[in-house]
Amino acid sequence: MIETVLLDMDGVLVDVRGSFRRAIDETVEGFTGVRPAPGRVQAMKDAGGFNNDWILSHALVTEAGLDVPFETVRDAFQVLYRGADFDGLIATEPALIATATLAELATHTRLGLVTGRPEADAEWTLRRFGWDAFIPAVVGMDEQAGREKPHPFGIVRVLEKLGADAATALYAGDTVDDVRASVAAGVIPVGIVPPGLNWETHRRTLMEAGARVVLSTPDALPALVASLA
Repeated sequence: MIETVLLDMDGVLVDVRGSFRRAIDETVEGFTGVRPAPGRVQAMKDAGGFNNDWILSHALVTEAGLDVPFETVRDAFQVLYRGADFDGLIATEPALIATATLAELATHTRLGLVTGRPEADAEWTLRRFGWDAFIPAVVGMDEQAGREKPHPFGIVRVLEKLGADAATALYAGDTVDDVRASVAAGVIPVGIVPPGLNWETHRRTLMEAGARVVLSTPDALPALVASLA
């Protein structure tokens, strides 16, 4: 029986194609003069180790032969993404999950969020959609402090906050690093194929990383939880 459902944010709760992915492209272009080649960002995500989009953006700038401090790239990214006061690209992200789905899950399970975003960004987004009423425990970049996915720390930590057992928990994420972190933490790894990616190709990528099941939408989670009872 599944008692705890843990969720990623980007690509699971919200569509980040026009926010994080755009911020990566425009940040890299701002330093190098050109955007990353089509498919390059996803290829890096699929290879693993680039759950943090600041690190990914800096890697692309460095790859172009430029010696720019990480903090400079990070700050340029955040100007685009967060804006002056959460009025940047973060405010344009569409929901990928129905609020009714979270309400249904919260009726039967504990809910937690493990994300690579700073806690302030994640909590702002939860409040924006009213999802903070259903997700009481959040572990973001700040608390992970260099132990981001695929390290299991975030998942283990949110389980501690919820007083939950890994043996009765699942984690739903859209990247290879999400799946690998789930496996390492001992929870059931559930993959989500986000919009814009080829279903069969990304499903195979997540299954090869260790996902037990892959869904096309997070709205299928209640049915999955019921099937695992």
